Amino acid sequence: MNENFSKNLRKLRQEKKLTQEQVAEKLGVSAQSVSRWETGATFPDVMMLPEISRLYGVLVDDLFKDDLQGYDQLSDRLVAVYYDTMRFEDFTAAVQEYERMEKEGTMEAWDYSKRTWLYGRMIYVSTRKILEDYDKTMELSKETDPELYFQAKDGKLMFRCSSTADGPQCVEEQLQAVKEHPEDSREWAWLEGAYYMTKQYEECYRVAKEAIAKFPEDSDHYGSAGDACKELGKYEEAYWYWEKRHELDPEKLDCLYAIAFCHEGLGEYDKAYEAWMRIVGLLNRPCDEIAVKFPMRKAEECKAKLGKKE
Repeated sequence: MNENFSKNLRKLRQEKKLTQEQVAEKLGVSAQSVSRWETGATFPDVMMLPEISRLYGVLVDDLFKDDLQGYDQLSDRLVAVYYDTMRFEDFTAAVQEYERMEKEGTMEAWDYSKRTWLYGRMIYVSTRKILEDYDKTMELSKETDPELYFQAKDGKLMFRCSSTADGPQCVEEQLQAVKEHPEDSREWAWLEGAYYMTKQYEECYRVAKEAIAKFPEDSDHYGSAGDACKELGKYEEAYWYWEKRHELDPEKLDCLYAIAFCHEGLGEYDKAYEAWMRIVGLLNRPCDEIAVKFPMRKAEECKAKLGKKE
């Protein structure tokens, strides 16, 4: 019998200000059994260890430690573990315990507050990991897979602008990059993206038009111009730029989705229906059986709204 185990059971019960009879009732055993566990005379069934640990707000492993720290709730202990390890599996364990408490109706205001910290910390850890993985992707692909390298750089830029406070810094970095590499169309596109993601739509549109004059066959700049025009309320111009992007690169359907969403957002359900069905027609091939479901559903939604308007 582990001496720490019996000592810890007694310590945890006393910290919780529970009698042996109260513990016995909660666990569905006799008070004599609890007493024998605490004196080291017997050991509980191993299947009962998770129930005992949850009652005392610790992990099963904690019951055998010689430096045990008690917690009000098991969720508190799980959050402490995640704070120490920052491992995804420890985050998941804590979330699952909170979900159990919520389902049982035992969550209190303080528990919700602690869960916000848990999710916030996970966002911080994930953000750091995402940026590290973008950097690693770029490092490993720069010489061997240029397209993957550019995708990673684009993804990192967009992520920094949208999910961190680095937006203004990204704009400055891309202004410098365009200055140093004025003939690199991608650097211009990244500058457009940085302006767009930081909601500087006039600047995005201005740079996109300048880039179109320099690189008239690069469809990306037309996409940026269309996106900026939409945000500026210049819808007819937006449609023209999006259509031009599709004309230059028929494989890229993002601009057609933008057209459909824009019409729908303006309440132009007849035009939105036509735009969604156009996408359906382009996707209506065996290999795109799954992809076609979304635009078809959107088309049906627009058709239903047209019926209500009539």
